[in-house]
Amino acid sequence: MVICRALVAIFTHPLLRKSLAFRGGTALYKLYIQPAARYSEDIDLVQINAEPAGPVMEALREALDPWLGRAQYKQSAGRVTFVYRFLSEDPTPLPLRLKVEINTREHFTAHGLRFLPFVVVSRWFASDCTITTYDLDELLGTKLRALYQRRKGRDLFDLATALLTSEVNSARVVAAFSCYMAAGGHRVARADFEENLALKLQDPRFLSDITPLLASGAHWDPAQAAALIRANLCPLLEGEAWTRD
Repeated sequence: MVICRALVAIFTHPLLRKSLAFRGGTALYKLYIQPAARYSEDIDLVQINAEPAGPVMEALREALDPWLGRAQYKQSAGRVTFVYRFLSEDPTPLPLRLKVEINTREHFTAHGLRFLPFVVVSRWFASDCTITTYDLDELLGTKLRALYQRRKGRDLFDLATALLTSEVNSARVVAAFSCYMAAGGHRVARADFEENLALKLQDPRFLSDITPLLASGAHWDPAQAAALIRANLCPLLEGEAWTRD
């Protein structure tokens, strides 16, 4: 519920709602895939326009600090990260954490922005807003990039969950993936991607990353998830399939 309230605070702020777009795994489950198959403590945002990040950073503090407290933050090339630490409102308060990350470099979109209604209704908080985001295929394209570039099994889980539960246009997903990779100066052939995935399936850290995040009743089968990616997305990448030596 903290994430939902934070999203409303961000996308009702007069500057932030014009400056930021929502993406990442949390965006998938808050906007497109219900019920959520896993939990998240992060909000991933993208600065839409090529402009100084300072005003956006100040506006984010205006939106979140009054009720979450002062955040720790760090700024690096192309990225600003805020980390809020606070206690839950349970009878026995628990320490909680919310990370808000802003990509300040990727001022483009592969398939155009989307503006989706978002409603929060609970005994603790009720409100609504319009969230600026990307279409499902573009969100999955950036997920495919994350699967290739980092070692987090949640990326494979999210892609497989979307392929199983949503209407996904695989060609548009791969087109978005290629667009983002090209923007970073990279091209990825099918064989490279498939070998990369095969190696990750042997990494215990990659395989166990998702376990503490799974929602009740959710199932994680890495081999089955990888098979979905190989069948639906990999054939649309450039080049021949990977063959083991």
